[in-house]
Amino acid sequence: MSEMVSLTQKLINAALHAVAPDTAISRHLRYIDGVLWVGERSYDVIGKKLRLIAIGKASVPMAMAVLDLLGDHIQCGVIVTKYAHVTASAQAKIAQYHPKIRLIESAHPVPDENSLRAGIAVCAALENCSADTLVITCVSGGASALQVAPHEGISLKTMRAINDALLRSGADITEMNAVRSRLDRLKAGGLVRMAQPGQVVGLILSDVIGDPLAVIASGLTNDPLAYNVLVGNNAQACAAAASAVQKLGYKTQIVTTNMVGEARERGCEIVNEMLLCVTQLGRQCLIFGGETTVTIRGNGKGGRNQELALAAAIELAAHTPKRPITIISFGTDGTDGPTNAAGAIVTQHTLARSQKLGLNAQQMLAQNDSYHFFQPLGDLIITGPTGTNTADIVIALLD
Repeated sequence: MSEMVSLTQKLINAALHAVAPDTAISRHLRYIDGVLWVGERSYDVIGKKLRLIAIGKASVPMAMAVLDLLGDHIQCGVIVTKYAHVTASAQAKIAQYHPKIRLIESAHPVPDENSLRAGIAVCAALENCSADTLVITCVSGGASALQVAPHEGISLKTMRAINDALLRSGADITEMNAVRSRLDRLKAGGLVRMAQPGQVVGLILSDVIGDPLAVIASGLTNDPLAYNVLVGNNAQACAAAASAVQKLGYKTQIVTTNMVGEARERGCEIVNEMLLCVTQLGRQCLIFGGETTVTIRGNGKGGRNQELALAAAIELAAHTPKRPITIISFGTDGTDGPTNAAGAIVTQHTLARSQKLGLNAQQMLAQNDSYHFFQPLGDLIITGPTGTNTADIVIALLD
């Protein structure tokens, strides 16, 4: 298992490096002789009033990349991220820009008081924009909960209750953010309208399948008046993982980067796709990217990647494949659901190992308690916050 842990780390590192926010930003943002190039567009920075808004799980490294390039020109800004997603070195660097740059940590996936504070701070940073104002907005997954600016008459308590109900319902991110965007002044392009007559540039790190601007972060910059540039997505992460696996001698196929639906169902389907590969010669690898959902039925602890992996372990044990199969499922942000794990690793031996510890896999799956299944086995994937967020990756290996 130690060899598989080492391999898993290599593959995760390859995927994360491809969508590292600083790398992603530097590919699309250049500053040359007073001119800022964003994608194919140019902006004369001299005489402009630059403001920085960065929201999401990857907001800190994205914002730091912008500050490295334009720090002397930024007049004010707000950075909003999830608790424990700021390293000491990043905090020290951002502190150099105090008080013009505010850093706020808040809750995800259900907003808290700091999420409300963050929404108020962002709205304040967008006040009194003029035609000479350029608002550089860094958007990444998690922003929908990390900052909230509810419409008048909607309380934080109401927003929390709606978020909690959506999370328990099994709704996908498109459905969830369609609801969230109607509750909030900044979402559904509200940030862009609030900045008028200033110009808004959106640098988007996508955690949503198909990269729809209306859904990512509930569409903060989804307005025709903004210029949006996609700087990274799940397809890039999957391609990097595939390249790393191929170098290890596996025949590799990216099956999809549009995986959706119930995590436990996808886990079983992935096992059955791998079983079809057993008759093929040589090492085989199938890669799946996307974001599944979990309908909460029990009171356990876990996340969609851990639940997918647990369902896969049960399915693998039912078929006893003749060749070793390993399934690695992880979230690129490093936090799977409300846990400190990114996901989990399973093989056809996982269930037998768990039974020796007195664990009941079927019962724990029914209780959505995948975390406490994998924890005593030592099969959780623990990366810590990665600084990026481009949805989930499942790597299935046949040796």
